[in-house]
This record gives sequence, C-alpha cells and structure tokens, in this order.
Amino acid sequence: MKKLLSALFLLFFFQQAFSQNINKPKMQAMYDAIKAAGILHPDFVMAQCMQETGNLACKKCCLRYHNLFGFYIKGNKCKKFDSDEDCIEYYKKWQDKRYPKWRAKHPKGTYYDFLKHAGYATGDKYTKELKPKVIWVQKHLKL
Repeated sequence: MKKLLSALFLLFFFQQAFSQNINKPKMQAMYDAIKAAGILHPDFVMAQCMQETGNLACKKCCLRYHNLFGFYIKGNKCKKFDSDEDCIEYYKKWQDKRYPKWRAKHPKGTYYDFLKHAGYATGDKYTKELKPKVIWVQKHLKL
C-alpha cells in the first residue's frame, strides 16, 4: 500500500512540475497554428512539438532554426526553416505524403503506430515520452 501511495504521489508531483514549466498561451498559439494548417491529429503533433523543443523553451535544440518537430537531414543535422510557419507547412506536407497510405493499410492503427512506421519515432521510448504530453494538450488547451 505504501508503495502504491508513493507511486501516486510521484506521478502527481511529476504532472504538477511538468505543467508549471509550460507557457500555456504560447502552447495554445502554437496548437492553433498547427490546427489551422490542417494537420491531422493536432493534439499528437503539438505533443511532438513540446517533446522536441522542451515546451518551446529549449536553447540548445533545433528550435533556434524554427525546427519545431526535430526534423533532421543527412549528416544528422537539424533541418533549418525560415519561420515556424514554414516548419508547420513542412510537417503538413510530410504527413500528407505518408499518412493516407499508412491509414489505408492500418485502419485501426494509432498515431503512435504511424510515427513508428514513418520512422519518426524510433521506438517505444518516444511513445512513452509523448503520451503524457498528449494528455496535457488534451486537458489544458482549447482543442
């Protein structure tokens, strides 16, 4: 019983700490831009953005190149974009090229499955990291 209570406390503490480090208006604006671009599953895509940019606050990641989703090019280098809008447009094209074909073959698959199939998520660790962020987006942003 003690272990269960300790685990619940740690989960609650983690969620509170995670939520406190997030600039909610900034997240809402980014979510709105993702949704306005017509990107499918915007809650998952926003969670990807949060994961790849340290909640839009990282200093040493691809965000300095307006790379919101951690896209890399040959040589394991961050893909550079001129603006956040250009990056969102790139994601839309990336998704449009891959998702419909995958969905036709996997009608019951989840977006997590799609990300794995497309080579975006390299394993289960990414899914585990993304899930709490998807829940945060669904709970805290106006969808």
